[in-house]
Amino acid sequence: MNKYGAQAMQHWKTHAPERYKLIENPTQFFTELGLEAQGQITELARQIETNPALTLAKMASSEQTYLQDVARRMTALRIAEEVVMQQLAWLTDPSLPLDEARQEWNQTTPNDENLIMWAERIQDAPDLMPSTIDLEQKAKDWAVPLWFLEGMVEAEIPRRYLEEHQSLLAEAATIRFLREVR
Repeated sequence: MNKYGAQAMQHWKTHAPERYKLIENPTQFFTELGLEAQGQITELARQIETNPALTLAKMASSEQTYLQDVARRMTALRIAEEVVMQQLAWLTDPSLPLDEARQEWNQTTPNDENLIMWAERIQDAPDLMPSTIDLEQKAKDWAVPLWFLEGMVEAEIPRRYLEEHQSLLAEAATIRFLREVR
């Protein structure tokens, strides 16, 4: 189990002991949660480091010293850790009824706007098109078919494409929610 899984496990033991007791195999559950967090943190930190709109990317230059580069990368990593762990691991009220838990999940989980930004970013820089493996993983993470992501990238206006497939996205959101409450 990596450090993210261990942190989440300790957090649940402390802040959600009843929910923790319901987990059939805590070691497996938190090992998988830790791996998921690690992957998302790595990807988000990379995006933060390389996004030209962010101050961190503006710091990067050929004149940058080694220590400045390390500081930039560590800052991106810490931001990514906080964002991802907030979404995946930290519980606020584990005793919520299912409908209230779904409302909270809807408010704290990456929304469809993230998919639009992802597709637009790829359209702006086609050389950033993810590998088939990465694309398949994104489809799995978002619980959408691969053809949906490919169509979104190929669409003239990704937002319109997403709006045309709202029923598919609603179903995918339900699948993602149910994954988390299992």
